[in-house]
Amino acid sequence: MQPSYRRKQILYDICTSASIIAAIIITYVCLTRGIYEVFPYFYLIPIVLIAFSRPKSGIYGTVLIGWLYFMLVYLWELPDAQLFTIATIRFYIFVSIGVLISVYSQEYHREEQKKRNLYYNSQAGAFSFNKKSLKITDTNHKFAQMVQYDVDTLKTRTLSDIIPDSAERELFLSRINDLQIAGDIELGLAARDGTARWVLVSSVKTDEDEIVCTAVDITDHKEARNALALTNRKLNLLFNITRHDILNQVTGLRAVVELSKQKTTDPEMLRFIEREETAAQNIQRQIEFAKNYQGIGVSAPQWQNIGKRVKELRSAVPDLRIEVSAELDTVEIFADPLLDKVFENLIDNSLRHGERVTQFSVSTVQDRGDVFAIVYEDDGIGVQETDKDLIFEKGFGKNTGLGLFLSREILSITGLSMRETGISGKGARFEILVPNGMYRFIRHE
Repeated sequence: MQPSYRRKQILYDICTSASIIAAIIITYVCLTRGIYEVFPYFYLIPIVLIAFSRPKSGIYGTVLIGWLYFMLVYLWELPDAQLFTIATIRFYIFVSIGVLISVYSQEYHREEQKKRNLYYNSQAGAFSFNKKSLKITDTNHKFAQMVQYDVDTLKTRTLSDIIPDSAERELFLSRINDLQIAGDIELGLAARDGTARWVLVSSVKTDEDEIVCTAVDITDHKEARNALALTNRKLNLLFNITRHDILNQVTGLRAVVELSKQKTTDPEMLRFIEREETAAQNIQRQIEFAKNYQGIGVSAPQWQNIGKRVKELRSAVPDLRIEVSAELDTVEIFADPLLDKVFENLIDNSLRHGERVTQFSVSTVQDRGDVFAIVYEDDGIGVQETDKDLIFEKGFGKNTGLGLFLSREILSITGLSMRETGISGKGARFEILVPNGMYRFIRHE
């Protein structure tokens, strides 16, 4: 950015000097041949150039060019009151044009200076490169420090030096070539000492074959994210192994319990054995239930179409009538990939506790400001008023006591929540509340 600005200034100065010399020559030729109407207009060229390229000194330069024009007319032409009057008028016109352009140019250059200051003093890294040669043409100190170069050395390098992976470099170039402005491109850079730095890059094309980029260092964030993902994988592996071993022990325990029942006819002993069998069954059921929820928070949240998700559950409950609002096909929710489990658990609760459930429906409501709601309803016996808050507590209920508790945990990962708003005796009604920014409407082509 800075070298480009200097090159422009030098070019302007050369053009200004050349146009002044040309105006003097044209003035001499015209005046010596009696041509008075054409040559004055040539002075507008250096006036515009100097007023625009050097606005602070441009006013003085404009006055000097005006005096130059006036003096040349005075030196090369015989005294003529009408000619000098016209020359004087033109002198003031030239100066007025120069002043106006200088004032405008000062404002323009102030804005340009702000942009340069933002570029060089930004807390984000910034660099520019030529899109043909890939040579790095400019950089700020922040980016140079990011890749462990000094500024002058980095400006002798190319994009290949900081993005040595050719496939990644070509992918980056193809993305920024397709768009005038590109944002949030995750990119791996090679620092001077060989270490990798991960950045989010945004870029914009200029009219001079130059790409200007800003880069935000996300290395620590990415390493923490990778470490968390690795930890989750290890925990899941440990959980799978432990769950498998526990289930093997429980299977063995249930076999022993069954043999114990066959070895005794004592009613009191049989009652103890039945309690042991019930405990073993509960342990097995809870372990198998936990398997379905072991992935909570492991994968990144994603946009999910609610209509599609709910319709896929129809095959699991062929005996029930399922009504899915058409609006759900146009809505996506940003949630944990285990969102399916929330609806599975609501259906399971309806079947277990609704007693007379024959149908359920899923629809949308948006009448409370920024809050968007997914509404699940059944036609069962509903939830008693005293239990509305308790049903989301861990351990509450007749089964595992974890279903609604874990469903609420799944939703809370992206700020969603759930509550029961049905009327006891008329069916259960659960509202999944989705805050602004966590839902979006989509078009079907």
